[in-house]
Amino acid sequence: MSVALVVLAACGSDDAASDPAPTEAPADVVSEPQVSQETRLNVVVSDPPIADLVAQVAGEGVQVDSVVPMGADGHTYQPVPGDARTLAEADVYIENGMGLNDVVTTFALTNYPEGTRHHVLSEVIPANEVLATDSAEEIEAHGHAHNFNAHFWPDLRYATMYVGRIQEILSAEDPDNAAVYSERAIEVIAELEQMDDAFVQALATIPDENRKLVVYHDSWSYYGRRYGIPVIGAIQPTDFSEPSAAELRDTIEQVRDAEVPAFFGSEVFPSDVLEVIEAESGATYVADLSDDLLPGEPGANEHSYQGMMLENTRIIVQALGGDPSALDAVVLTTS
Repeated sequence: MSVALVVLAACGSDDAASDPAPTEAPADVVSEPQVSQETRLNVVVSDPPIADLVAQVAGEGVQVDSVVPMGADGHTYQPVPGDARTLAEADVYIENGMGLNDVVTTFALTNYPEGTRHHVLSEVIPANEVLATDSAEEIEAHGHAHNFNAHFWPDLRYATMYVGRIQEILSAEDPDNAAVYSERAIEVIAELEQMDDAFVQALATIPDENRKLVVYHDSWSYYGRRYGIPVIGAIQPTDFSEPSAAELRDTIEQVRDAEVPAFFGSEVFPSDVLEVIEAESGATYVADLSDDLLPGEPGANEHSYQGMMLENTRIIVQALGGDPSALDAVVLTTS
């Protein structure tokens, strides 16, 4: 998928800028890799949103599969025998990394064949921009953090870094089609940059008193930091259990004290406590936010990373009292 653009911007990273120049193609036509069935590259990816970005850069000439299926939670997903069969065919394995889903990583290491190239996308994120999930007391006691928030992709700037790295990986694996991967990556990055501009405009309309996020699962901290609506509370404990009675009382009090108009659930973590928080706090519970479930049906324009983030931003802006009309300039189309 892609977003309709008037002008294509340059890549957002130095690495991407040094890639081979894209081949010429007619307007609105994106090149596809030229491969035979025998030489087709098989790429297996850890999670659906990242798999979608890989597929957008790769095109139809590359087989792209996700270990974690659509609608499942990557933190708690338990691989099945079919995943082992998929991994057995992998030429390349790409994951988010930084402990996002260690069970899936261990399973991949055990089941992909010797010679499979393993890449970790989160390595492109500057170390000084990574957020720790340890408490201040834990960091002080140890002198440093041990655990980090690995949900980088909701920040579109980090998604562009991922796309640049994906292009590098595919070009190294299939140098005959490097120019095609470069062309496709440049277009995807330009799309993301246009969307980021629209997000900045729309999210800026949220009133100052409402510019705070309370979420069920802490996957929105980088998004919140990017757009000036910080996450002030995550309801779910870090071990992915249900909050205790004491934690629930603390959350209700926090939502009341912050006077947030809405708080947000997670599509892969349904929880009855969210209705309790809504009833006790007076804030509206918004259940539709997603960080890894692509909206719509496969093949639809909105069934993509871009469609997911566009829908998320529209939901957040409306729930927090802003004006989402700037998002109307973003038109999703099929590439």
